[in-house]
Amino acid sequence: MPEHPPGRGPARRSPPGPDWRWILILGALLIVGGLMAFIKPFAASLTAVAIAGSILTLGGIVQLWIAFQDTGSRGARLVSAILGLLILAFGISLLANPLAGIVSLTLLIAGFFLAMGVLRIWLGLHLRARRGWGWMVASGVVSFGLGIAVVLAVPHAAGGLLGLFLGVDLVSSGIGATALALKLR
Repeated sequence: MPEHPPGRGPARRSPPGPDWRWILILGALLIVGGLMAFIKPFAASLTAVAIAGSILTLGGIVQLWIAFQDTGSRGARLVSAILGLLILAFGISLLANPLAGIVSLTLLIAGFFLAMGVLRIWLGLHLRARRGWGWMVASGVVSFGLGIAVVLAVPHAAGGLLGLFLGVDLVSSGIGATALALKLR
């Protein structure tokens, strides 16, 4: 049995993972990025479209490469190639016309909020036998309301909405990372 210094238990080892200071730096960077997105939401929207367009373009190229490398059936390769072309075309269209891309992505976000709202309301109503089901319904109503607000704001406010959403996400992620870092300290 190992001996410990008098009056002390075994030495506590910190769990493996990144140093809390790096997580704190990440949190601070995310918060600063989020605040910058709030200050310049249109620039943040353009940045989000450029990133999405670049990722989709690269994804389309990779999908086409996979289609040409596939040794499976001819039909599967054809479907894979068509999928690659669609992804590539969407990515290029976002990069070629970022203003239209802002509107497209904003409408996709609106659709996401509407769908999530409907699903949360439906789920909440099916959980009526459990405590707290009303919170799920309320969450669904908020999501659905956000979706309607986004649809009504397009195209007039679309230029800044993506940037504001990006700002909210960056700030909330930064706060979460900062809180985790301080907890790990």
